[in-house]
Amino acid sequence: MSPQLRHSDPTGTVDFQDPGAVFSAIDQLLTRRYGEDYGRPLLRQAIDDLAAAFRGKHPGLLRCDTHYHDLRHALDTGLAMARLIDGHGIETAPAAAEHLDAGHALLGVLLALYHDIGLLRRHDEHHLTGASLTPIHEARGVAFMRDYLSRPAMAPLAHLAGKAQLIMITRLFWHLPADTAPLDRALACLLGTADIVSQLADRYYLEKCRDFLFIEFSACGLAGAPDLAYPDPEALLRETPAFYTGMLSARIREEYDSADRYLKAHFDGSCPYEAAINRNFRFLAELLDESRLERLHRQPQRLIDTTAPGGA
Repeated sequence: MSPQLRHSDPTGTVDFQDPGAVFSAIDQLLTRRYGEDYGRPLLRQAIDDLAAAFRGKHPGLLRCDTHYHDLRHALDTGLAMARLIDGHGIETAPAAAEHLDAGHALLGVLLALYHDIGLLRRHDEHHLTGASLTPIHEARGVAFMRDYLSRPAMAPLAHLAGKAQLIMITRLFWHLPADTAPLDRALACLLGTADIVSQLADRYYLEKCRDFLFIEFSACGLAGAPDLAYPDPEALLRETPAFYTGMLSARIREEYDSADRYLKAHFDGSCPYEAAINRNFRFLAELLDESRLERLHRQPQRLIDTTAPGGA
C-alpha cells in the first residue's frame, strides 16, 4: 500500500500528511457552494496555524503527544465536516432556518479542525500528558477557539466567536440545550457527526484503537488495569462493536438528527465513509468470531516525531 493511500480519506484522494492538500479539498467544496469570497484566506491561515500547533510551533502550546487524536484526525474531521456541509446545502432550502450561510459554514469547518485542540498541553504543562486532559479537553477547546476567533487575523469571524461553545457537542454525554437556535443545532449536528464518522472510517481504525486509543484511555484512568472496563487492548476491541451499534449509532441518530445522511447527499447516494465503516466492523466481527485478533497485524504509523523538541 502506498504511503499516500495509507493516510488518505475514504475516497483515497486526499493525503492527510499534507495540510495543503486538505486545504485545497475544503476550499474547492466551499468555493463551489458559496463562491470565491467565502473566506479563503481565513481557512488557509487556520489550517497553517493548526498544523503549527500540533507540531509544537504555536505560541503557548506544546507539540501534540497523542497518537490517536492527532493532526491527521483533526484534518480528517475538517474535511468530513466540509463534505457534510455541502450535503446539507444540497438538502436544505435556502430559506430554511437551519440553512448555513458562508460565514457559518466556514466557522463549522474551523470548529471541526480545532475540536481537539484542548488536548494540546500549554507551556506550563510539561508534567502532563495530552491524554490526561481528555475529560476537560472540549472545554479547553472552547476557550481556545473563543480567543482564536477574536484575534485580528480572524476578524471577519469575530462576531461568531461565542459559537465556539458548539465544540462541546463532540463530548459524548453532552447535550444541546433545548432552546438552541435551528442554525446552531444544524451546525452542531454536522460537527458531532464529522468527529465520529472520520474516526470510524479510518483505514487503520481498528489498529489505532488497539495501539493508540488504549494508551490514551489508560492515561485518563479508563483502561490498563484489571478492574477497569478495558484492562487490555483486546478488551477494548471486543467492546468496540457494541459501542458502535449502541452508543455511537444512537448518538448520531438521536443527538445529531441522523446528519450522516448528508454525506450520501454530497456523494450523490453512494457514501465512501459508510462503506469504510462497514468494512472495518465486518472485519472486526470476523476476527472476534474466530478469536483471532492476532490477525490484526498492521501497524499504524505514528505521525508525530517523539524525538523532536517541543514535547514533555
